[in-house]
Amino acid sequence: MTRPVVVPRVRVIQLNGGRCRSLIGAAAVTQSPDSIDTPPLPIVFTMTQNVSVPEKTLEHWASLCVAYRYRSLAAQWWPVNGVDIDLQALPTQPGKAIQLELKTITPAGPGRHKVNVDLGQLWEYSQKALARQPFYAFPRPHWDGELAAAARADGQDVTELAVQRSKTGWWFGDWMVVMTTQQVAGVLRQDLNAYRRRDRGVKRCLVQFDISDPDKAEWGDPASSVPPSEVLDWSQFWSELDECGRDEWPQLIRVPRLVLGPWRKPRHREDGEEIYPRDELVEMFRQSEQLPAELQGRALELETLEPDGHGNFRVAPGYADNIAGPDPSDDDRASEPEDRRQVVFINSRGLFSARR
Repeated sequence: MTRPVVVPRVRVIQLNGGRCRSLIGAAAVTQSPDSIDTPPLPIVFTMTQNVSVPEKTLEHWASLCVAYRYRSLAAQWWPVNGVDIDLQALPTQPGKAIQLELKTITPAGPGRHKVNVDLGQLWEYSQKALARQPFYAFPRPHWDGELAAAARADGQDVTELAVQRSKTGWWFGDWMVVMTTQQVAGVLRQDLNAYRRRDRGVKRCLVQFDISDPDKAEWGDPASSVPPSEVLDWSQFWSELDECGRDEWPQLIRVPRLVLGPWRKPRHREDGEEIYPRDELVEMFRQSEQLPAELQGRALELETLEPDGHGNFRVAPGYADNIAGPDPSDDDRASEPEDRRQVVFINSRGLFSARR
């Protein structure tokens, strides 16, 4: 007796000049190996929801803005699919590291856009130590529909929007905003508490914008969500980051051990940990700039500090010198392709001389 072979129904579809092969939704057919007649097949369309700005474009424009602001004093890198970002592999220079998670917007009707957030991704980020949580950055649009079409209609070259020579209001930094992971989790707290796992694929609307009044946003579920206290413009975010940011901001600080040493004398201790207020970190960075050239470079011994969420910093456990690999206590699994994180490390010399 001949064993049947299960063959999925396949249809090649012509879409906008391209071809795609789809198995989704097609019933399987049973054939004998001796019979290869092709049965009639259903047409299956798999459509992707349009976005106003491709996330990859936002990612590149963000990196251009950082490079322009800090010149050669900022290092940037991105995760490879399947590999988590190792924040411990930082440059052997005094400075600070942060993470950005870029999100795009989706048209949600005439004059409206929304920002969707994956609950599994947000839950994973929110479980990390404060220093390792990314900032979320996304557009607050003043245009209708797709950015490229709207810019062209106003006489703007869309490729110029990454630089400040663009017409006022069209520059990337004019319409991007930044929030912390904790702020995003606060808006979606009810959904996040119900979900409580890192599995990807379930998304919720973080915010909806109406271009008639972009500053009057509709956050999460209007019936249950609490709006964030403040959302920072892109340029304001970087200016505040240069001065060590705010109490609740995630960042990793690297300072020379010989600079940190004199500050370790008499000081406030909390649960056995040495606490360094933010204004002291600013002074440490200034002292780091004055180190002789022979003490700079790979031979410089560094300490890594992390924020405690109350305006102070402490030496981060597991972030010692000569870091060779990931912290064994970090049980993160590999990053999913959905992640759009990038790491930005800013040399301390760039923090007080950045272009405003």
